[in-house]
Amino acid sequence: MNAINVAAKPSGRTAYRVVPDRDDPVIFQIEGTLTRIVEISAQCALTSVTDELKLGRRYPFSLDLPTSRLGISGYVDVLPELDNGDVVCLFVDLAPDELDQIHRYVLARQKQVIRQLRDSA
Repeated sequence: MNAINVAAKPSGRTAYRVVPDRDDPVIFQIEGTLTRIVEISAQCALTSVTDELKLGRRYPFSLDLPTSRLGISGYVDVLPELDNGDVVCLFVDLAPDELDQIHRYVLARQKQVIRQLRDSA
């Protein structure tokens, strides 16, 4: 699925979410358990519901992006489920360079999706 979603925040800031490429996945682990990312932005990752995740709790995570050699680790807050059953894993206190890595990945993925849409039209 090729999609770019825009989520406006009350602060007026905008987060662009992208669907990771199936052929070049984002590796996301919560408490050492590999978890599938449905969408990702610099603020959060949307993931499928798993029985191990308890809503409202904070978990350690690690993230490996295809566009970066350095992994990202820290904590995510698991927020209530969305209508489709996915949960929001909100990144907590990422360092500026870690945010920049995610921004670069999202931008690269947006460009890739736009090229694919343009080529298929």
